Amino acid sequence: MSAERPTTLNRGECEVAHRLGIPNDAERVLIFTESSHWDPNWLFTSEGYFERFVRRNLDRAIAELRREPRRVYSIECVFFLRMYWDRCPAQRDDVRDLVNTRRLRLTHSGVTTADTLLPSAEAILRDWLIGQEWLRANGMEQEPSLAYFADSFGCTPALPSLLNAAGFDRTAITRIDGMYFPGCDLEPPTKFPRPGSSAERLLLQERTLDFIWRDRSGGEVLCHWNAFTYGQGDMLAYVGLSRVYLARLALSLRSDRHIARRIHRYVAQLAPYSRTRYMLCPIGFDFVEPIPDLVALLDRYNRNHYPTTGIWAVNAGLDDYLALVEAHRAELPVLELDPNPYWTGFYTARPTLKQRCHRLVDALLLAERLLHLPRNRGADTTIARRMEEAWWRAAVSNHHDFITGTSPDQVVEQEQVPWLDQAADAVEEVIVRLAPPLPASHEATARSWPPTWRRENGRVQIETAHYHVTLSEQAGGAIVRLSHRETGTLLLTGTSNDLVGYRDSGGLWRMGYEFAGGIWRESQRASRRPASVQVLERNGGLEIVVLSEIDGETFHRRMWLSDGSPAIHFRVEGRAAKGRTVVARFATTVAAQTLLMDTPGGVVTRPPARIYDPTFWPLHRFAWLWDEYTGWGLAVLQPLPGAISYRPDGRLELVVMRNAAKERILSLIPIPAHPASGHERERYACEYALLFTTRGGYENGIHTLARAMASNPWDDAESKALWDVANSVFATDTPDVWVAAVKPASRGEGTIVRLNALATPRSPVVVTSPYFVITAARLCDARERDIGPLEVHDGAVRVTMPGTIATIRLELTVRNAKDKTVKVRRNL
Repeated sequence: MSAERPTTLNRGECEVAHRLGIPNDAERVLIFTESSHWDPNWLFTSEGYFERFVRRNLDRAIAELRREPRRVYSIECVFFLRMYWDRCPAQRDDVRDLVNTRRLRLTHSGVTTADTLLPSAEAILRDWLIGQEWLRANGMEQEPSLAYFADSFGCTPALPSLLNAAGFDRTAITRIDGMYFPGCDLEPPTKFPRPGSSAERLLLQERTLDFIWRDRSGGEVLCHWNAFTYGQGDMLAYVGLSRVYLARLALSLRSDRHIARRIHRYVAQLAPYSRTRYMLCPIGFDFVEPIPDLVALLDRYNRNHYPTTGIWAVNAGLDDYLALVEAHRAELPVLELDPNPYWTGFYTARPTLKQRCHRLVDALLLAERLLHLPRNRGADTTIARRMEEAWWRAAVSNHHDFITGTSPDQVVEQEQVPWLDQAADAVEEVIVRLAPPLPASHEATARSWPPTWRRENGRVQIETAHYHVTLSEQAGGAIVRLSHRETGTLLLTGTSNDLVGYRDSGGLWRMGYEFAGGIWRESQRASRRPASVQVLERNGGLEIVVLSEIDGETFHRRMWLSDGSPAIHFRVEGRAAKGRTVVARFATTVAAQTLLMDTPGGVVTRPPARIYDPTFWPLHRFAWLWDEYTGWGLAVLQPLPGAISYRPDGRLELVVMRNAAKERILSLIPIPAHPASGHERERYACEYALLFTTRGGYENGIHTLARAMASNPWDDAESKALWDVANSVFATDTPDVWVAAVKPASRGEGTIVRLNALATPRSPVVVTSPYFVITAARLCDARERDIGPLEVHDGAVRVTMPGTIATIRLELTVRNAKDKTVKVRRNL
């Protein structure tokens, strides 16, 4: 920043600065954004949090806004706003008025501040739609262009594409890989940022907290990073350590001298990384109350100190800050960012909870598709009401302390699991009501022969149309050799699909290797004990069953091979012992330099290691490794999120079970930032598959197979048949773009169809239906706001995808045997 004070501003910047009262000649502008951070059910249930903190804090925020007309207070999501609206009807007029005058500012339209690594893209988009629709239904007109992720533990690297799909063009994040965050490590700040991390890139290389985040598919947002936490300014008018309820040690101190010293300290922290005169100082750690008379304190500072310091302090919204920075867009770097791995334990903590979250969303999507079968036209409104409440709970489960599994046992068992189970039961009733009689062709399986096999000297040798496979009973039932049938190329060697137990002193957030003093040490391998290998011939395939024991817990390993598919399916059933993580280890001959992985909103290329050794990456649906020297590749497929580690020497590990209760240093000392402990009480079935390739990942249709993993050899035939019928409602003319959702419009009329792709298609996509004639279509965003008309021809619509996700609104007429049509109106 120049030592001379700027005298001219561009028009957009001038309008915002004038509204906020910022002088044109201010050298530095420190913007305090005060926001709630109210986790729905982290350490307490939602009821507990509401009565302890939320009601009182929102009462105070409303009172402060009424007392100081220039004050802005922000709410980060809709969940507790709805609870307050329902419980405090006398405050509704004030809430509506403050929202509509933008004094009570929404920094997001979501029900929650979602985790964006573990839920599906569709679950995240619905979260943002459902919150927006609740606001509209209650007369609140804000439609944020900003989405704030104050406390999510990393973000999908395709976040720009996800946000663009819902009409957001600005974001702010906090927790990224390699950063220092107080209370998370017993290491000094000088050990951070970690080498090779996103934090190092922003702080030491780019020296900026503001940047244009452009992802691999071209999605783009203006982004701010809270490098000094999302509660940097919490102690502005206090002395002590913290105002957070977990360790509140703070006394009010409102003197002019104290406020000035705090402001100068914040500026000293932020100025080296600000490419404009504007600096953001967020206020709003978990459940802290609004600072009394905040505007008056800042006004006093400006009167007394601005003439000599050139620093202007102001309270505003995060969107105001980004609007000011937007005026300097040309000065900001354009970066492709993967802010992971931040922590890695939550990828696989509480696997049965994660399974419930995903199954609920899948059931809702199935019910919505069935609703659009012609036979279900005119379904009564009770179905819509049941679906609405179930979707609300599904959206809540996206929260960064819900699907992540980072709440304590009491909250999980008293609130989270009952919510999910009740919603799942309600949706199951809807599915039963909407399900059609299944075609007879699904009731019988076509006759096919299983692969040939033989048992010899404690080894089971299998020959499929694709592979030669050898399993050894002496090696605990592990694969000891797998080669390609046609070429003889050795693909798996050593011991593979071996169960390996690790002693893990991590917990719900982190694995033991992530922090100084943590323990991550191999404890047992299934391959070190002989085990019987059972071979079953069924449904045209071979099922291999092996019983193993790791750290006192029993596991069933299953493997499925058939001539009809080159994919080899695996399933591990069991539960890890307390304080243990169990992985499936493979010794591959594929030596890859990168991993190509899908992620909500697109794909990303990652190195085998970053920051941690080993590095476990979040595995969404697939990871593909390619050996440039041999040309062979390996795809790892999973129906549910997991974690994958790979070393260039070919060693691959997948987390199949985890039961690490609480992060402890040297197994004794707890970490302050991780107060919750948890235990996995249920047995779980982890499913995954391997597919060896000889061409590129897309050429082999890996993305198509990854979606098909939702259906596996252990699913029942009726469920598969029902999904086949549901998936027939709409189709695209290319497998690279698929129909992710079909739903009644929440906003406006018609039927909403969501299209997904891993990369932005180069050619238009044609959408058709065997049941409907498409008579008109419009492109809209995921919050169902119309963008423009689409070309319709011969009952089909032609869509040029704006990114990896497109949302279209269709007007339909039903096809019938006499080629007559009946108009369909959907706005349940």
